[in-house]
Amino acid sequence: MPGSGHRILGLVELASDDSDDVRSRVTNQALHSAFCNRLNGWLRTKDEWSLLKDKRACVILKDIGSRGELELAAAKLDRVFKEPHIHLGEALPLMITAGFTELLDDASDMSTAIQQASIALSQAKQSDKLFRVYSPQKAKSMREESELLEAMQTALKLGEFQLYYQPKVHAGYRTLIGAEALIRWHRTGHGVVGPDKFIDLAERNDIIKPITWWAIKSAVSTLARWPKQLSIAVNICPRLLLENDILAVVNDALEIYGVDAARLNLEVTEKIMVDNQDIMLAQLSLLQEIGVKISIYDFGTGFSSLAYFRDLPVDEIKIDQSFVQRMLVSEVDQAIVKAVIDLAHNFSLKVVAEGVESIAIADRLSEMRCDILQGYVFDKPLPVEEFESQYHV
Repeated sequence: MPGSGHRILGLVELASDDSDDVRSRVTNQALHSAFCNRLNGWLRTKDEWSLLKDKRACVILKDIGSRGELELAAAKLDRVFKEPHIHLGEALPLMITAGFTELLDDASDMSTAIQQASIALSQAKQSDKLFRVYSPQKAKSMREESELLEAMQTALKLGEFQLYYQPKVHAGYRTLIGAEALIRWHRTGHGVVGPDKFIDLAERNDIIKPITWWAIKSAVSTLARWPKQLSIAVNICPRLLLENDILAVVNDALEIYGVDAARLNLEVTEKIMVDNQDIMLAQLSLLQEIGVKISIYDFGTGFSSLAYFRDLPVDEIKIDQSFVQRMLVSEVDQAIVKAVIDLAHNFSLKVVAEGVESIAIADRLSEMRCDILQGYVFDKPLPVEEFESQYHV
C-alpha cells in the first residue's frame, strides 16, 4: 500500500435487476438515486467521484497512507450501504462491490488504473467480498484462468475432450461389471491434460454444464455398443443438480441410443448435503425414478448426519480412497471402511471401494463383503478403444 499523501482509485458497483419490465426500471432508478446519495455521504469533501456508463462509480480517495486506512474507508462504505432503501413502502437492498488500486502520481494513466480497479472488482465479486485491492499476481492468475476458459470453449468445438474408462470389478469374482468415465483433455500443444488441471475452474464457471452434458451423451453412446450387463458411471458437479435440464439431457441420451437407464450411474459428492440440499435431493429422486442409478462418492469425508443418509435417494456408496489405501496400516481407517460397508448394506445399498492399489487390499475388502472394487491394481483409466480391446467389449 502507498505511503502518506497517495491516492486510491476505486470502482464501486451497485447490483441491479437486468429485467426490462416497467417495475424493474422504476426500482433500478430508485436504487440508482439512493446509490448516488449514499456515495456522497461516504466520501470526504476532498475526495472525488463520477458516474460511469456501466452502472459503476469511479471514486478517488485522497491521502490514504496505508492498507489499514483503506480498510477503514471500506468498513465505512459497508455501513453506509448496509441499511436497505425504502421505496414505496418496500425495503430494497443496496448490494455493492468495490475494487481499488493505487494512483501513483498525477501523471498516472487513468485508463490503466480503471482497468486494475475493474480486475479487483471482479475478484471481489467472485469471492463474495465487499472489496478487493488490485494485485499484479492475482491479475495474472485471472488472465490465466480466462485464457484456460477460452481454451476449454475451443476444446469443446474441436472435440479435444475424451472419456477414459477405468474398470469396476466384482469384489468376489473379480469379473468386469462396468467402468467409470473419467475426462481427459487432448489439448493441442500440451498433450493429455488430466481433470485436476481444469475441472475445478470449469465447475466454478458455466462451462461445466456443456462439458458434463457432452460426457453423459458420450458415455451413453458407448454403453449402446457394450454388453447389456455392463454399466458406466459419470461424475456430476453438484450445482448441475440445480439445473432443470439435467433430467431432459439424461432422458434424451438414453432414448436416442436405446440404453436401459439402469446401466447409467451418476456419481455425486456427498457435498450435496451442504447447500440447496432440498432441490438437489429432489433432482436425484427424479433421476432415480426413471431408472438411473445414483452413487455418492468421496463418502466419509464430510457426512454429518445419519438422518441425511436415511433420506438420500441413492443406490450406491463409494468409499473415499483415502480410507481404502490406508486400511491395512491403520486400524482406524479399516474400522471406518468396515462401518461404511455394514451401514450401506443395512440400507440395501451397494458399496464401491475406489483407490484399490494392491491385491491384499482387494482381498481384505472382499472379506468385508464390499461389492465392487476399482483401482490401479486392476487397471488405470484407458481410452475407449484400448478399454474395449483389452476387455473384449
